[in-house]
Amino acid sequence: MTGNALGLAPRALPARASLASAVSRPTRSRFAFLHPRVYLGLHGVVGLSLAAACTWLFFAIADEVPEKGAMIRVDNAVATWLQVHGTETGETIFVGVSYLGAQVLIAVLLAVAIVLILRRDWRHVAVLAITCGGGALLNGILKLVFHRARPTYAVEFHASSWSFPSGHAMDSLIVYGLFAYWLGARTPGHRRLVYAGAAVLIGAIGYARLYLGVHFLSDVVAGYGAGFVWLSVCVTGYQFAERRRVGVAGADERK
Repeated sequence: MTGNALGLAPRALPARASLASAVSRPTRSRFAFLHPRVYLGLHGVVGLSLAAACTWLFFAIADEVPEKGAMIRVDNAVATWLQVHGTETGETIFVGVSYLGAQVLIAVLLAVAIVLILRRDWRHVAVLAITCGGGALLNGILKLVFHRARPTYAVEFHASSWSFPSGHAMDSLIVYGLFAYWLGARTPGHRRLVYAGAAVLIGAIGYARLYLGVHFLSDVVAGYGAGFVWLSVCVTGYQFAERRRVGVAGADERK
């Protein structure tokens, strides 16, 4: 198999492998009392529920933006408090953290894409392009739809794009979330650690945008919500395609 760059390509399943083979060993032992189809069904329900909750959260926040509701008062209070209690040292630190959600993120994304292309792992190249490229396009569309101005404190950093939702928050959740999913799938024994590390990184990037005064709290939360929904859609599509591919390959081998 040519597509195992960065350990991302899924392992080939034996010809007689059942659906249980698609579940990692730690997960299979923990939920051994469940039939594999039941487990995967519950997995899908939980994922759908989280995506639905994030969708509701996004639109609930979006509804508050033009109406100057309670969320706006919270936004202004948080932004003012951070500006009053912020320091030059803290600003320097969080400028660096903010780079992890833009310049560094793009560099890592390009590096992974180049490695996958050199390995001719076209499946993962396609997933990377659709997930990350589509997420960036979606963020741009949402910004144009809501036309929300940035906080007045953002003038210092010459931020020119619209504020809602935060591109740093949304992009970091999509890109680093996808990488965490791939890495966690290949190292099930360290999955929790991988997910926790990704969550800390993504959270730090969102907080950096608040600390620097270039986004409101609702911008960041909405960015996370929209990013999680898009990532869920892409990962679900990827899982479906992989199961279909493995199923077809297994059927061909049994002939």
